[in-house]
Amino acid sequence: MPLTGFDAGLTGGRSVGVLDDGRFAAIMAELGPWLPDGVDMPEMGIAVSGGADSLCLAYLAGRWRRAVRAFIVDHGLRPAAAAEARLTRDRLARLGIPAEILVLEGLRSGPGVADRARRARYAALSAACRRAGIVDLLLGHHAGDQAETVLIRRRAGSGPDGLAGMGAVTFTGDLRLVRPLRDIEPAILRGTLRCAGLEWVEDPSNADLRAERARLRAGLSADAPAVSRLCSEAGQAGAARMARDAGQALRLARRVTVAEGGWVALAEDPACPRTMAFLLRAVSGRDYLPPSRAVAALCANPRPVSLAGACLVEASAALRRAGLRWLLLREEAAMQAPVPAEVGCVWDGRFVLSAPPGVDLRGVMLGAAGPSGRWMAPADWRTPWPARALRTLPALFRAGRVVGVPTMGICHDPALSGVRLTLMRGAVAAEAARFVGGS
Repeated sequence: MPLTGFDAGLTGGRSVGVLDDGRFAAIMAELGPWLPDGVDMPEMGIAVSGGADSLCLAYLAGRWRRAVRAFIVDHGLRPAAAAEARLTRDRLARLGIPAEILVLEGLRSGPGVADRARRARYAALSAACRRAGIVDLLLGHHAGDQAETVLIRRRAGSGPDGLAGMGAVTFTGDLRLVRPLRDIEPAILRGTLRCAGLEWVEDPSNADLRAERARLRAGLSADAPAVSRLCSEAGQAGAARMARDAGQALRLARRVTVAEGGWVALAEDPACPRTMAFLLRAVSGRDYLPPSRAVAALCANPRPVSLAGACLVEASAALRRAGLRWLLLREEAAMQAPVPAEVGCVWDGRFVLSAPPGVDLRGVMLGAAGPSGRWMAPADWRTPWPARALRTLPALFRAGRVVGVPTMGICHDPALSGVRLTLMRGAVAAEAARFVGGS
């Protein structure tokens, strides 16, 4: 039976409504455009923990669109986690939503577990979406999560960008993270599930007051006006950030060139610390922006330097004649170690591997190319890019020997000729021009 209107329920002594199909469809329309719906079209991904928020999202998304697929992450941190994941999969199956359980290996309790779990969770979700050809992943963050994020960032002394909170849409290269429930109170989501006769899983770790988020959540749960005020402030900060991003995008289009090998060429001295910070994060493949003071000092006095996993180096005479002044390269010592080459895997936070069906990647590793003399033919040595840039290129290895550098069009093994290593260009461009906001 479709939900219509805001049928009243009671939570904490106050009347709340439900999120009906019509309002959800209107929210999704604002966050589009979307690919057509149908059995032959790519599916839309939904991250489902089994809790009320993400289960409500899956319920509503499944009514709004046929081509959806849920991903349930089992972090393996609690004895009951595996059983809860299976229970959630069964509940989704009854709603007609196919679901895949992603089991994380190697996570351990201890300091920083929340951050480590978040990184591992998003890595697993991103890889699963790539395998399935999914380009949009729905997340269940709601207004309470947004308020908590703003408070945490405010206490940490975050600048205007951070106080914008979570964007409704975040671009992560080849995947859009979409938060349709970002402005919806959690009580409304629970009310929606109750009206639909659906049960959900309660994660006891969410009530562990040793965690900062849990303490904030406990205080905000009884203070709806504070949640509304914080979300409103985030919206205003987000609008201001979008305006800054538009100007930043114009500057980048005129002055910055992104090479397929993962470095950035600058046509003039870096002058805008904000733009430079985003480029540093993108070239390094890191999750967070570098220290603002260090970036500001670099822009005030541009010079060759290593900072936050990247290196700023002066352009060669040949590149200067071509109108370039600086190169922003990946710092070699900070690059990720080689990993098994698998379709959909991301190396160094920047390159995603793709290959035609049937390509055998067994025994193939993906890592930094190293000295170009080991893999580049003499005829190719006239490249204008410096040796230290070429050493950071992503390469395919077999038995410790470079057998391909796809971004240079080099392949020494015909069996791997179809393998591609694509720079997640959105991880560069979107860092500096996040038109819809997000972090």
